[in-house]
Amino acid sequence: MDINKDNSNIENLLRSLIKEKNLSIRELSRRTAIDTAIISKILNGKRKVTVNHLKKFSEVLDVSHEELMRAAGFLDQTETLQTEHHLEALCKQADPSFTTERMLNQLAAYEEISLTDGGKQIIENEFNDKISSVGSAGKLVNDLKHMFYKYQSGIGTKRELILFGAALLYFINPIDVLPDYIFPFGYLDDTLVVHTAMMNSSK
Repeated sequence: MDINKDNSNIENLLRSLIKEKNLSIRELSRRTAIDTAIISKILNGKRKVTVNHLKKFSEVLDVSHEELMRAAGFLDQTETLQTEHHLEALCKQADPSFTTERMLNQLAAYEEISLTDGGKQIIENEFNDKISSVGSAGKLVNDLKHMFYKYQSGIGTKRELILFGAALLYFINPIDVLPDYIFPFGYLDDTLVVHTAMMNSSK
């Protein structure tokens, strides 16, 4: 379904999609495992929709999660996450146990090995396969490819290369603070890591 301009918010968009699929709220509840009362409150603007709600709605209503996340205000019109704070909030919604401190601690551990022979070998051997597995283009993929190019070419200060290498290792590891298997939300922390590395490298 094409998202038209009349669907100015997530409530209107969901109503339109539900009508198009000829679903009752009860049936939508059954298929998504979201309580009927919660769905009703979301549709009436009395409850904020979460990232996990949107993932379930996207699967049942046959619409991309990006479109729903954009309509809900999680993504801007260029499909880039809006702020570091917003990224943290999204990670927390995807996994309530997520903390920025855990992510930064893991990133720091990768910094220690990013310029070692072992770290370089992991990045060289596994980056392209991992980037292919993401299966989509966008800002995260473009930023990662840019980091990989600079890391591989040795372009930048030692600190920049350490940060880029650490971010690449974090991305390559599927079991990080927010595991990649909960796609697409498993890459939210990777997006935050890339954002953090790029911001710190410019200081």
